[in-house]
Amino acid sequence: MRPTERIKEAQRVLEAEAQAIFASSKKIGLNFSKCVDLIIHCEGTVIISGIGKSGNIGRKITSTLASLGTPSIFLHTSDAFHGDLGILRKNDLLILISNSGETDELVRLLNYANKNGIKSIAITGKIDSTINKEATCTLNAVVENEACPLNLAPTCSTSVTMALGDALASICAMERGFKENDFARFHPLGNLHKLNFEIVDNIMNSQCLPVCEKDKSIKEIIIEISKGQQGAVFICENRKLLWVFTDGDLRRCIESGVKLTTKIKNLKFSTPLTIKSRSKVSAALNLMQSNKISILPVIDDFGLLVGSIKLAQCI
Repeated sequence: MRPTERIKEAQRVLEAEAQAIFASSKKIGLNFSKCVDLIIHCEGTVIISGIGKSGNIGRKITSTLASLGTPSIFLHTSDAFHGDLGILRKNDLLILISNSGETDELVRLLNYANKNGIKSIAITGKIDSTINKEATCTLNAVVENEACPLNLAPTCSTSVTMALGDALASICAMERGFKENDFARFHPLGNLHKLNFEIVDNIMNSQCLPVCEKDKSIKEIIIEISKGQQGAVFICENRKLLWVFTDGDLRRCIESGVKLTTKIKNLKFSTPLTIKSRSKVSAALNLMQSNKISILPVIDDFGLLVGSIKLAQCI
């Protein structure tokens, strides 16, 4: 295929999946609300099961539910009948994912759930299927066609199922009153937590800060810059931050012929950009990126220097 043909085909696939999700949104009815009630009022764990591509989507939905405050576990359908049925208890909720709604192992698992009084939700692509008829509640994941050029590989159907899972997880989170702090507790590591929930105070440098009084000369400042190894020196008066003198400021002084014996207080500086220690790391990152600086002084409510944060710490 030529590059232009590849691009056109990729656009067709994305548009087909987008249209399938849009069509699915128009089919949402009271059954969806009933499914939310089943999840919200589940006294145990939400157990999601599926095979093949449906299993892959099930794992993703399981992860999304858990990250948004709904306890959930993925149970591979085949493993269920080889010792893992013990995972499924009477107060749990079983969610079955099957495009055909006739997968033998899933039908057996649903029969087991029904015999043991375990409630269930079926997400299927066939509304007249066995699983769809026998489940406690159902969600319609029917699609007219797959985006696959052979109309065989699960593409539109998996996209619709995943979107329905996202909708369930999101609304259940809203119903539970799930907040940012709750999300942060479940995501303690990685950039997602750092940028959205970490505060500057937790990652800033507060030891051995390169600090000089305003009576120091440029020559003395150079020595402090070298010692601090942060590419800048914070000019203070009784710990109150006045200015920030950077490597860039030093180069500009040299280029303009300023003598090394010149005292810092005799130079002109603009008010330095600062951030409070209780601010989010994301705010520090935005401030540094938008102003093209690599270090930011951290001050308290009285303007006293308490630390510094570098661009690399935020990324």
